[in-house]
Amino acid sequence: MCDTYDITYSDLNPTLYFAGKRTVTESNFSHTHDAPELFIVLSGDLAIWMDGTTTPLTAGDIVCVPSHMPHRTLPTVHDNPAILFFTSFSNFHFKGMEPNCLDFPGGSSVLHTDGLVRQDITNLCLRMISERYSNQVGQYFMQKAYLTQLLMTIIRQITVPPKQSCSPVTFETHHKTYVVSEIRQYLSSHYAEKISLDLIARNMYLSSAYISKIFKEETGEAPINYLIKMRLERARIQLESDNGQSIKAISNSVGYDDVYYFSKLFKKYYGMSPVHYRSKYKKVV
Repeated sequence: MCDTYDITYSDLNPTLYFAGKRTVTESNFSHTHDAPELFIVLSGDLAIWMDGTTTPLTAGDIVCVPSHMPHRTLPTVHDNPAILFFTSFSNFHFKGMEPNCLDFPGGSSVLHTDGLVRQDITNLCLRMISERYSNQVGQYFMQKAYLTQLLMTIIRQITVPPKQSCSPVTFETHHKTYVVSEIRQYLSSHYAEKISLDLIARNMYLSSAYISKIFKEETGEAPINYLIKMRLERARIQLESDNGQSIKAISNSVGYDDVYYFSKLFKKYYGMSPVHYRSKYKKVV
């Protein structure tokens, strides 16, 4: 039977004080907190100074600054500034560690994560931040729920040696499906805006090459081609509705400022210009 308190002495019910993210473009002042502060590097590079020691950090690194310890963050690569998640909390006690402390293997001040673990942690960080600004009822408790998952994911990296999954394809497929689903949802919500692959990649904290690769693997086409088809389909529906909109207005409404370019794309996909398509559809109806 599973031991309920296998890693803690009682229920894990942390008290959350704050959570957020920022881009590290300049050094901040040395300061302390009354509770531990957890830093997670979502992307880029930086350094952290803690009680007289400076440590370089890169994407996937995690640092837990003990309460009352002086610390500050510093940029290191100005053309690749770090995006840093931070949160402060207390009221936790893991077995083999002091109360309100996270001890990393070998006494290191940094825990490095990569692969699916890093992506899971990034997703939890982003959900915490999203919940913070959601203005939904119970948002504090939702943030605490994500924080608890975040702590458990970190603790599993500390206490359990890495194991090869019996079915890695399943987990990889699940990860790809999630990312592609998020991209589709983003494109569906923002197709009328200026969108680039780099913009999508930045929003998801992934490389543009990676999201292009897995999107094509899952859907059979590149993200930009998927966006073009979505935009043209929306335009086709508007042409068929006969609501009196001009071709330029329809072009603008689906994300194309250049009506000539829009008409050229439409003709490529549907075999005729938007004007001819509207005219032909009216005759058929």
